[in-house]
Amino acid sequence: MSFVVDASVAAKWLVREADSDKAEALLIQWKQGDFDLLAPEIVLAEIGSMIWKKSLRGLMPPDAALEVYEKFMRVSLPLAPIHDLAGPALKLALQYRHSVYDGLYVALAQMTGWRLITADEKLYNMLASGFPQVCLLRQWT
Repeated sequence: MSFVVDASVAAKWLVREADSDKAEALLIQWKQGDFDLLAPEIVLAEIGSMIWKKSLRGLMPPDAALEVYEKFMRVSLPLAPIHDLAGPALKLALQYRHSVYDGLYVALAQMTGWRLITADEKLYNMLASGFPQVCLLRQWT
């Protein structure tokens, strides 16, 4: 089994919050070779933006923010170029009335035939009826 992982899951590798333990287990199993993980390149910007917001809100000093981003980069998550995903992502965004950013993850899952794993309940609930490959991190075992 293989998974497209979105930024909501990857963020939990870096910042302790609800379901971080499940995200960490996913990461460990991937590193052990139990399955493949993949994300669209946009994950780099989304994780950077999440860290920046935490720093901006005073939750993380700038030096720590840079260290957290470096930690993410050391994960070496395989990345898919977004060029061929952008058109399908826009179609999905228009269909579901949701962001193109999230559409990139869904489009990648569709193109690869892999399951999409997300911690974003809003995204999960929106996709669950029409996109059976979506998996909510909280329910992943």
